[in-house]
Amino acid sequence: MKTFWFLLAGLLAAPLPAAEPDAGQTAYAAGDYVGAIERWQDQVRAEGATAGRLAALGNAEWKLGRKGRAMLCWERALLLDPRDPVATAGLRHAQSAGGVERPALTWAENYAAFLGANVWLLLATASFWVVVLGLLVPRLRRRAPAEWLERMVVVGATVFLLALPGIWGAHLYARRAVVRQTDVSLRLTPTARGEPIAGVAEGDVVRTDRPFNGYVRVTTAEGKSGWLQARELESLWGGGLPANLDAKPAP
Repeated sequence: MKTFWFLLAGLLAAPLPAAEPDAGQTAYAAGDYVGAIERWQDQVRAEGATAGRLAALGNAEWKLGRKGRAMLCWERALLLDPRDPVATAGLRHAQSAGGVERPALTWAENYAAFLGANVWLLLATASFWVVVLGLLVPRLRRRAPAEWLERMVVVGATVFLLALPGIWGAHLYARRAVVRQTDVSLRLTPTARGEPIAGVAEGDVVRTDRPFNGYVRVTTAEGKSGWLQARELESLWGGGLPANLDAKPAP
């Protein structure tokens, strides 16, 4: 019996084997950023996007000078996991060393970053039905609600109210877009002859408003408002890999 316990203690004390790096990490460490991107993209297509994969893709894209694609990957990673350290570090580096502009988070966006859009939506949905059922069941049974049921309704209503700012903040954050092209000018009107009022760079993040005539009204990090062509932007919402602007559109 003692031998069994010694063996068990030895197994518990033994260090766990380190996870082997995947093909993308190996290629990235070797400086093969194109190969790393291809491998991570294959993983996203096969298994779905995760914050870790998108953040890693952003690092590789930045190494190749593709600021628009890098910023989009990092921003979408934060949509999935607002606390992802790789994506957060990448955005900070891009703003400080890369000259990329990004609007400051509003109070609602900061609030939403505590849990993330999916969690806020799940909490709001679950708490809503808890309140509805807690109010409806006693009426259907024609009995006075029990004390524990009344407490459950109060807790559900509180959680629902707390989740609403989180959903609103996530909605505002998802309405951001990244400038994907170089030599882009903010226009005064949504027309080809609209007067340029400010320049924006590839990788800049803007807040989007209403679309019109193939243009989108946006607000830059500096607070300037104007119009950009829809094809010059890519929204954060939708997740997944950045669009391939080199691909020819389908006829």
